[in-house]
Parts: sequence; C-alpha cells; structure tokens
Amino acid sequence: MEKAPALSLLVRIPAAAIALGLAGAGCHAEPIARALIVAGLLLYGGILWRWPIAWLVAVPALVASLDLAFWTGRLTIEEPDLVVLVTIAVLALRAPPTRRDFTVRSVGGTAIALATLATSLGLVRGLLVPGPAGGSSMIELEPADAIRVAKGFFAALALLPFLRNAWRTQERAPVLFGAGMAAGLAIVAAAAIHERFVFTGLWNFTAPYRIVATFSDMHLGGGYLGAYVVLALPFVFRLMSSRAAVAMTCLFAVAAGGLYTLVVTFARGAYGSAIVSNAVLLLGWLRSDRKAPRGATTLVLPAALLCVVGGAIAYSATTTPVMEFRLALAARDLDERLALWSEGLGLRGRGVGTTLFGTGLGTYARTVLAREPSSDAPGNFVLRSEDGRHFLALEGGLPLYVGQRVDVGPDATYRLSFALRAAGDYGPIVASLCEKVLLYSTHCQSAEAWPRRDGAWVDYSAELLSDGIGSGSRFRALRRPVELALFVRRPGSIVDVTNVRLRDGAARNLIANGDFSQGMAHWFYTDDVHTVWRIENQYLMSVFEEGAVGLAALLFLVGTALWRSLGAIRAGAAMAPAYAASLVAFLASSLFDCPLEVPRLATLVYLIAFVAITAGEAPLRPVSGPQTPDRRQQ
Repeated sequence: MEKAPALSLLVRIPAAAIALGLAGAGCHAEPIARALIVAGLLLYGGILWRWPIAWLVAVPALVASLDLAFWTGRLTIEEPDLVVLVTIAVLALRAPPTRRDFTVRSVGGTAIALATLATSLGLVRGLLVPGPAGGSSMIELEPADAIRVAKGFFAALALLPFLRNAWRTQERAPVLFGAGMAAGLAIVAAAAIHERFVFTGLWNFTAPYRIVATFSDMHLGGGYLGAYVVLALPFVFRLMSSRAAVAMTCLFAVAAGGLYTLVVTFARGAYGSAIVSNAVLLLGWLRSDRKAPRGATTLVLPAALLCVVGGAIAYSATTTPVMEFRLALAARDLDERLALWSEGLGLRGRGVGTTLFGTGLGTYARTVLAREPSSDAPGNFVLRSEDGRHFLALEGGLPLYVGQRVDVGPDATYRLSFALRAAGDYGPIVASLCEKVLLYSTHCQSAEAWPRRDGAWVDYSAELLSDGIGSGSRFRALRRPVELALFVRRPGSIVDVTNVRLRDGAARNLIANGDFSQGMAHWFYTDDVHTVWRIENQYLMSVFEEGAVGLAALLFLVGTALWRSLGAIRAGAAMAPAYAASLVAFLASSLFDCPLEVPRLATLVYLIAFVAITAGEAPLRPVSGPQTPDRRQQ
C-alpha cells in the first residue's frame, strides 16, 4: 500500500519552532526549579523522539497531576502547558500527521468545527471586556482570563491530528491512553492520601476537611478534584480486563486510591456522578464483551466494581459525620444553588448578541465585581510601581488571602517585617502564619498592622511564634505545609505593602520575591467565599460566557462523542465503555460544577470527546504496512 504523505517540512518546522519557542519562554519564566523542569522536559522530549506513541500516556497523566502553582503562583502558563507544547514540537518533526488526520468526517467534524467557532468567539468577546477600573493582577479579573479558559480546548484541538494519527496507525493507542488516565489518577490519589495523612489521618472521617490534592485550581473553590476522579475512574476499571497479574495488581491499587480520594472529597455531586458513570460503564462493558465467553471479565468483575463504588459511596454517605451533616443540608444548599443560578444569569447584559454568543470567556467574575456593592464583591490586588519601588496594592472585599509557602519549623520565633501605607479607605492589614494547603488553615499566628493616616510609607515589624506550626514528623515531606498570608480586613480599604520578610533565628529570610519585583512569582491567593467566581453549573456558565451557541456547541460535541462511543461499543471496541462513562461523568459533574473553567480538566474532557469521535468512525486503513488495527482495542 502506498504511504500517505505527511505534512510538508515547510509546515512542520515552523510549527515545531513556535511550540518550542513558547515552551522555552515558559521555562524561562519559571520562578522555581527551572533547571529541573528544563531537564524533565528534555528527558520527555528524548523519550518521545524514541517512542512517539508515549505521548498518549504522558499527556493525560501529567496534565492532571503536574501542578506547581502552589509554589510558583503561576496560573497563566502552567507546567502542563509546557508538556503539551513539547509534545507538539517533537511529534511535528518525528511522527507528523498526514493531511487526512486534520479532517474529521461527517457529524464529528461538524461538532468539532462548531465547538471551535464558539470557543473562538467566546475568546474574542472575553478579551474585549475590561477588568476593574483600578486594574487587577488576579487573572480571573483580567481580560487575559479569556485566554486561560480557552487554552484547555485549543490544547486538545492542537493534539487532535496526532491523536487521529495514533489511532489509525497504532493498535495499542486506546490502551495507552487509558493507561495515561490511570497513571494520572495514581499520582493525584497519592497526593490526596499524603494530604489526608498529614492533616487529618487517613481514617479520620469526623474532621470537616476537604482535600485538593494536585488541584491548585480550587484556590477559589470548586469541586474539580471530585470531577477529575469520576472522569478517570472508568478507564482504570475498564483496564482491569487485563490478564497480566502485575498490571491487575497495579490497577487495583490505583482503583483503591481513586475510590478513597473520591470518598474523602465529601462532594455530593461527585458521588452521584460516580454512580451514574459506573452504571454506564457496566452496561457498556457487558455489551462490548457480549461475544466473549461468560466469566469474570464479562460479568462478575464489572458488576463487582460497580458494587464496590456504590458501597464505598453509601458507606461514606451514611456513616461519616461529615457527609451526614452535608446530606442534612442538601435541601437548603439546593435552594441556595438555585438562587445563585438565577442571580448569576441575571447579571448578563441584554441583547441578541449576548443571548446568542454570551458575554465572553472568563467574564463572570469581572461582571460580578462591576455590578455588586463592594461589601459583596471579591477582594482584589494590583501590582504597582512608583519611584522604582514595587509593591502590592491589596483591596478589601470578601476575604482574599495572598500568601506564600514558607519553610517554618515548630516552636521557634520568627521576625516578620514589611512596609505599608494606606492607599485608600483607612484600614489594617493582617499577616497570618498558618498550616495550610489551600482551603483550610490551622494553628494560625497573626499580626495586625495599621498604616499611617497621612498615606506615608511606614515600616512594620513583629515577632511570630510558631507554636505547634509545621510539626507532625521529623521527616520534612510528612510535615504540614505552612503559609504566610496577607489580607485586608475592612471592605473598601486599600493598603499597599512591600519588602515582606520573614526571618528565622539565623536571620535567614524565608520569603521569596517579598518586594514583588518579579510580579506575583511565588505568591498564591485563596478566598473564603467562592460563589462570586462562577455560577456553579457548567451549562449555565456556558450560556453566560458563550450564549446559546456555546451551549449548543458543547452539547452537540459531547452528544456526538457519546453517540460515536456507543457505536464503538456495539462494534466490540474494548475501551469504548470507558469513553462513554467518562463523558457521562462530565455531564453529571457539570450540574453542580464548572469543569471547563479549569484548563487542565477542559483539555482532558475534550481529548476524551475527540477519542470517542475517532474511535466511533468507520475503520480506517493504516497508511502503510499490512496490519490492520484491532477494532476491539479502540
């Protein structure tokens, strides 16, 4: 058979150069472990050059689990973005797609084209909506947030030709993609188990502590960890049809870790999504294996897995005090959620354009800030410079904390110092030293500083005692992380702060970028009131940001992917039940969360949809060689 021509070098070389250039710029801007990150990307690039198919494992694994924002403070260009860019650069040169890989047939192509159009329009409209009048350095309040939200879709779209090429030429592509999803869940579950171990203990189900694992995206709330777990679990369960003892042992360990992580999210929506998606997996599994001999693989194993999922959720819901409390408040919370949905949609402007195309991607928080009274609006901060001095202007509103992880040990005295001035309505600034990952603070020590009324800069200094902070183990990796956070207590107050230092007994400064000369590098922010950042429903959020066209495009794409995955199930494709179950998990999670607001989750959702559309197409002949891909692996 004659080999189909790959894309011309005139296209591949510039594409690879652009991707590498963006990856290089991203590495250069890394505030921590730059050499280690570059070395890791070079190693990954070398592996990919030798085994191009390895990206099907690496991308779904690393996109979900690689998250350094807790330490870097970066939310625009993240480490998973660098992995995607290196993947595109290497594959463009080493394993380029052919022209046919850019063409998706029939309804699938139409669905992808409509989603691309809706996302592009949402991106443009989002960039045109201004931020707060006084500016902001929070990405969620800047026009650039449209780029952050849109990049999840465009990352998956850029990988689509390589995905189709792999499905057309590699028999093991579906299994490798599933293995990548399982590997990602294994890393996330390990992070969740570590967090539980150091903060509550593994079997303490009475403490109202909800984990975040590797999802720094939850710094402003959201149930993204639970949404990811239910998205990934079907792939782990479906791979359990393997007959290799080592593989089965590893998969059972990952499944156990994933179920534990799901349970300790204490997220009611994630519980419901898991039950529905695994019921779909069971039905699809039995349908796709209908021609195989009846046995453990075809009946007992999937049924047992569904019982395990349901049993774990039922146990958590009925015996743990945390879930008993949350379930008792379910009716009240639903009323509050319905009110939030109605209020959120009411913030949209009127007009045909807004109805059809929305207000733009990433515009919800900006709209809330512009229309709500200052006491009900989120806090804000802005990086500024004046006479060569860089500083952070903190504006009071709903509680917003700007913090940095610090290497603080227990039972020691630390000297905190910074310079401050009142730039707006007079009010204090509070510095707190707490054990904290993201959402919950314990063992806090605080100091409060008041600026001068005349607006002049003043130096502040205080001692903070770390009584009980950072304890728990003589091993550093098993200690609770510690954060120094700054916040303005009074809504409407604006306080400028700079030269932040925290010195230990040896006069060693533990704060990086305390003068903010490197922007927000090393600093990260969290809040206490999450409802101002999103509507907490992906369908309504799509209506708000992308209008009726955006919602129709999303439902058409996911619906097409589901239909194609059902067709693949009927054809006996082994991995197709996992695609269908994962997409159903996304649809169910979207009722009470906004998974597509998180670029990493959006990339995975769209990749799974593209995989389902590709797997459900009519069998494609390989471009060269006598072997035909096994349809049962698709």
